[in-house]
Amino acid sequence: MSTDSQDSLPREPSAWRPGNHFGQKFKDADRHLDGEIVRGCIERGAAKKVNRGVYQVRETFGGVTFCLALDAAEGELITGYPDAIDVDVARESGRWSPQQIRDIETFIANDPR
Repeated sequence: MSTDSQDSLPREPSAWRPGNHFGQKFKDADRHLDGEIVRGCIERGAAKKVNRGVYQVRETFGGVTFCLALDAAEGELITGYPDAIDVDVARESGRWSPQQIRDIETFIANDPR
């Protein structure tokens, strides 16, 4: 599944399979990834090519922006994580509990990216 531009980046979630790393990170409680977030990032996320065949797609859910790394050449989900948070919007959204907001803030503060 080779793609040369973000315009040809597959936006159908079924075009992507989770790699081993992604499967492990999906289960990390402090990332709060779920199927809706993965689908939304793939289908609607702003895409940016970061190197040969690897893209980052970002989308915001209830004040929390998530990033997925995708290997277009392999059709593989590499990783996913919360990238930014607007705490006020997150609180008002009703999507996130106070504990989830704290988890996400902590993850972002400690993530070396």
